[in-house]
Amino acid sequence: MNLIIRPRRFGKTLAMSMLASFFDIRRDSRELFEGLQISEEKELCAQWMNQWPVLFVTLKDVNGRDFTDAYDMLRQVLTDLCNEHLYLMQDEKQTLSDKEAFSRLCLRRGELTDVKNALMILLCMMCTHYEKEVILLVDEYDVPLAKASDNGYYDETLNVIRMLLGMSWKMRS
Repeated sequence: MNLIIRPRRFGKTLAMSMLASFFDIRRDSRELFEGLQISEEKELCAQWMNQWPVLFVTLKDVNGRDFTDAYDMLRQVLTDLCNEHLYLMQDEKQTLSDKEAFSRLCLRRGELTDVKNALMILLCMMCTHYEKEVILLVDEYDVPLAKASDNGYYDETLNVIRMLLGMSWKMRS
């Protein structure tokens, strides 16, 4: 696990988008990187470019006047993320329990436990599907906590975000 911290407006989101484009197994990004110095590294590109499943999530929109509003935004972010990976429902290698939780998340009907486990469920399902480790990129991970602190619902948000991120990071260790 790597944590990239830089000042505001330093290009972290752009860098993560570029990494996602470079690694993502669902893309063909040769043209995107053509003419750049990295494209001259043939061996590196053969080993890494578009060879790995990538899960890229941003928490920049997770905020609200109160915990309920912020939690609803988090559920929507996770619903959108799951819907990007609907192909996982067709995979016969997936467990029934993962498919059921994934389905609830896709339909925005996930319970608190589903929400807290959402990234872990997605990572497990992607790992099973691709039979490879998954690269997890989390952008703006601090926004929900900063907004919660500003608006007086920090403890509730910390509980959810700690589990959401903590479960996925522990899985990666």
